[in-house]
Amino acid sequence: MTNARRRQSGSTLIEAMIALLIMGVGMLSLSGMQMDLTRSADSTRQRTQALHLAQEKMEEFRSYTGIASTVTAAGTVDAHTLNWNALADGQDSISGNAVYTRSWTFGGGIGSPLRTATVRVAWTDRGNTGQWLSLSSALSQTDPFDAGLLGFPLPPSSQIKGMNNRGLAIPIAAISLGNHRSALAFGRAGQYLLLDDIRGDVVRICTAPGLTKDSSTAEIIAALQNPDRRQCENLSAYTVSGYVGRDSSVSTSDWNAIESGLGIDYAGIVRNATGTLGIQCQLGNAINPNTAAIIPDYKYYLCVIPLAEPAAHVAPNWSGNIRLAGPAAWQGNNSPYFVCRYEYAATPAVNDSNQRNLQPYSHVSISISQQNYLVASANNATDKTPPVCPSVMNVAKVSSGVLHQDCRAASNPVGHTADCPRLARAP
Repeated sequence: MTNARRRQSGSTLIEAMIALLIMGVGMLSLSGMQMDLTRSADSTRQRTQALHLAQEKMEEFRSYTGIASTVTAAGTVDAHTLNWNALADGQDSISGNAVYTRSWTFGGGIGSPLRTATVRVAWTDRGNTGQWLSLSSALSQTDPFDAGLLGFPLPPSSQIKGMNNRGLAIPIAAISLGNHRSALAFGRAGQYLLLDDIRGDVVRICTAPGLTKDSSTAEIIAALQNPDRRQCENLSAYTVSGYVGRDSSVSTSDWNAIESGLGIDYAGIVRNATGTLGIQCQLGNAINPNTAAIIPDYKYYLCVIPLAEPAAHVAPNWSGNIRLAGPAAWQGNNSPYFVCRYEYAATPAVNDSNQRNLQPYSHVSISISQQNYLVASANNATDKTPPVCPSVMNVAKVSSGVLHQDCRAASNPVGHTADCPRLARAP
């Protein structure tokens, strides 16, 4: 009996030791698993940061702002401007949850239209094991100016939209009436043009008695949307609009004198071969769309060109020049003034010669905007040399200044009277 009890006690002790051994092995396994999970999480964080660093550098290469290098006055390349010609191999070091060495290499040269780019990020993990990853892509030598044109949203008519999601030919000051129509004050008090929001063409002219230049936007919309308050007539017409500014060579006193008598001469505009049209133009203040404040030294103009009934199978159009008209000082023998127009570079978005302001206009069959001019003054009114347009008008791949009207009798003794007519109509 006593021997049996001793055998039983010994058996229990062995079982307890085996249980402790199993528990110890399990705890060691759990500890090892925890260490593996910690190393895995740490490795994931490091790899994520490395990937972020590689993507960041690749996007930096994609966001270059020009093609040619920008050279400072000291003769060094501007470090703040990334351009296509400045793309070159290199490396840097970044400290985070590890020390990362980032390097990049390019295939091809600056003359290549397409270059391969590879960014490699290397680091050492906490287990003292070397790690690395890389990203590869191809970069296109596309001028950012051209790429930016793709950012404009296009309406169903495929014409580019502008301010307030309307056609570019819609003046900024026009009030949206909804249903793809906008209204613009034109002519006498209470008279408004109704414009097609997509093309910018005039479709009707309406008068709403009681409206004045001080009427609020809400009052104008309510009057023009109420058939009982408005009187409308159908009017099919194109518009030509833009700005007239002054160059720094024109003194403030001279500009104020010119401005008081500035207008548009349109005697030379004809519709096909049917003769002169009943064109009307309006000159007003240039308004900042963000603050509604008047922009000094600029004037906004809008010309309405009614469309005559075209011959069979002939689209309605017009041709001719638009010239600024001014006070008597335009035609004086000592007149120092001349007018330059902005001619715009051909782009995928603007390639029509009429839209680019290449005058004389030829068979214009759309409403056109941004037909802009600059009034300048020569230092010597008796100089017989034709004046040169201000250099500020010349912007690479955007615009150039072209002499439009020479009002100086010295350099244009015969034509200055015709080129710079006196204003015969109220502005």
